Amino acid sequence: PTCTSTRPHLRPTMADIAVADLRAKVLSPPQCHGMVKLDKARLSKHVQLKALAIRPQLCKKFMSVFKSRLLNLPRCRNVVDCPNDPALKHLLLCPSVASLDDLTDAQRAALLEEGTQIVDHTMEFGFMYWTSEQILRAALGELDEITTSFETIGHIAHMNLRDEQLPHKELIGEVILEKNKSIRTVVNKSASIDTVYRFFQMELIAGVEDYTTTVKESNCSFRMEYNKVYWNSRLHTEHDRVVGMLREGDVVLDMMAGIGPFALPAAKNKSCKVYANDLNPASYAALTENIELNKVKRFVTASNQDARVFAREVVSKTPLDSPDHPPSVFHHAVMNLPATATEFLDVFRGLFADRRDSLTPEDLPQIHCYCFSKEEAGEAGVGHDYAADAIHLCEVGLGGPIDPAHCAVHEVRDVAPRKRMMCVSFRLPAAIAFDAAPIDLDAAASLKADLVATTEVEMSASDGDSTTCESRPTKKPRLDAP
Repeated sequence: PTCTSTRPHLRPTMADIAVADLRAKVLSPPQCHGMVKLDKARLSKHVQLKALAIRPQLCKKFMSVFKSRLLNLPRCRNVVDCPNDPALKHLLLCPSVASLDDLTDAQRAALLEEGTQIVDHTMEFGFMYWTSEQILRAALGELDEITTSFETIGHIAHMNLRDEQLPHKELIGEVILEKNKSIRTVVNKSASIDTVYRFFQMELIAGVEDYTTTVKESNCSFRMEYNKVYWNSRLHTEHDRVVGMLREGDVVLDMMAGIGPFALPAAKNKSCKVYANDLNPASYAALTENIELNKVKRFVTASNQDARVFAREVVSKTPLDSPDHPPSVFHHAVMNLPATATEFLDVFRGLFADRRDSLTPEDLPQIHCYCFSKEEAGEAGVGHDYAADAIHLCEVGLGGPIDPAHCAVHEVRDVAPRKRMMCVSFRLPAAIAFDAAPIDLDAAASLKADLVATTEVEMSASDGDSTTCESRPTKKPRLDAP
């Protein structure tokens, strides 16, 4: 608790600071170090305060006169019922007031004028008064850091506890459950994202084991089995940013669609025709359910296959003279799998070779590819160019250069120290799109081996969108030819 200065245009005085310190000392929960299971009774505290016993009609007058001496605590009223006389109210004073000597002349005069007395008042501050952090600091004072933050997914609270907090996970989960009435299930991430189907390994630490939940975002509802799919509410603004780049009626290829955070808002809010794909059967099931739930069935076509197969199939099955598609079949392709999306960029090599005579370079689609850029150990103190690194990763995946005149890089967020999630948006280069040579995966792998001197494989357990294993080049030559 803080004490507001009686002179707001000046810095707090020593007296102000002393009052604030006294409030903080008196109004903090009892220390309960070593608590294993939540015991609310041990967190209850009785505090002796001074109060003014006044008639209800005098409350406004005395609140004005005693403005600088009121209790003024968050989540606590300054005027409460008198426990002994229903006809009176108690105006609670701050802990620094012990007697008349602690009042100003004007305040003492007001008491004398109305015949009001300073009385004792006992206040009980129980479990529901303290914040989650106050409670856990009182119970787990031996820990240097207390985690009370969590991501909310409907009725589920998803925490990311540190190793030293794990022995206390049940207590932490109980506190979060009790202090947040909308939460019924508390889980902790127990491992990094599943390599193939990208969902969190998690464990229940409090509440009911119910992972079926619904989240509302961007005018859409997303229903899911949270323990079987990937969802990150912190990417809400990024979803909106990309959807905001679309025009009404655009055709979108969502290659790693998940349960539809890009696909559904694009369809519902921009009337875009969306081909949405995800390899995870649970994500595909949620995607198809959410298409029905949001009434966008006529706009969205869902698939459950490998992203490369999906992209080639959409292009090969779309006639060149289709009235519902541009000559390039789609205007935008979204690749939201930052740990490995760049590895799928090779699908665009030669994807439009048989449409060369019908397309100009300006007709080619925009690609929005997500990736992770990480500062290398040898770059400490030098300054890592995350944008240049992200572009390079995409060029390696494509096997050719990206035109800087048609490329933009957006930093999405930090996912770990010296590691950031990036989005590279670029027009598909004509040299890649029209390459008539058949795709030779062995040759593509050899090309990447020549371009990347060495590859570091790191086990990633960050809280972001990473998978278990992440491959990165340690040298970054710019590609000058496909």
